[in-house]
Amino acid sequence: MHRDLYIRKVLSTIVAITLLQTIGITISAVVAMISPAIHLTRPALISLIILALISIANSLITLSSVRPVRQIQSWLSQSEDSIGNLSRLNMTLREQRHDFLNQLQVVYSLIEMEEYREAAAYMERLYADIQKVNSYLKTSIPAVNAILQAKAQMCESRNIHCDIQINSSLSDIAMPPWELCRVLGNIIDNSINALLEKQDDGERILKIEIFEDIRHHCFRICNNGPEIPESHLPRIFEPGFTTRANMGDGMGLAICRRLMESCGGSIEVSSNKDSTCFSGKIPRRQSAQT
Repeated sequence: MHRDLYIRKVLSTIVAITLLQTIGITISAVVAMISPAIHLTRPALISLIILALISIANSLITLSSVRPVRQIQSWLSQSEDSIGNLSRLNMTLREQRHDFLNQLQVVYSLIEMEEYREAAAYMERLYADIQKVNSYLKTSIPAVNAILQAKAQMCESRNIHCDIQINSSLSDIAMPPWELCRVLGNIIDNSINALLEKQDDGERILKIEIFEDIRHHCFRICNNGPEIPESHLPRIFEPGFTTRANMGDGMGLAICRRLMESCGGSIEVSSNKDSTCFSGKIPRRQSAQT
């Protein structure tokens, strides 16, 4: 975050300096041409005009390069996030493998001691732990598996019950993995923040579903946090709009809609007193081509 802010400040400074330089040179050239008090030779005047034109061209080039630089910065940030999530998932699997070998020794010892009921109960608890990790290893996209695992751990640390149901491999989804991770990550983060604002003592629940139909891969992310006012729903995907006072920049959901629509998909939100759900559809690659 600090690095992104630093890069934005540097880019803004470069653009500002370039524009000021261009304005200064252009004004000097215009004044030299129209002021009777300034006498320049023809070659000097031509040189000043050429310098002003070059400065204007340089400003245009600088302005046109800002967006690609920011896009590269965004891709770099997404790549770092994906690598971090994959690294954490790999560590979790290695820890699980190490623990599993130890757990087998415990089960074996219980059976040797003829403590069959205790062995069965121990195996049930062990199976539940294994299923918890396996629940987000069902897609064919490692980055998606990793971000789901990372968000599930985030929920666990915040006392949020996270239910993940995956019924699609996402093998032919018409969206780059890093963009899909960006969409899912933004929506899940929004849902977690909403749940942390939940005032009553009831259980905080986040449900993530990934499924498919004939032409689309779909997701539904629901939370039982505070209801979004009906008047806010039409604006929820607008850039800069946020329901959280003095928190966030209101860009996350706008980015989600832009990424979804850029690949031919769609996203919508519904909210009532029981739950708030974000639902999205992304075409399969075959469907996107026909």
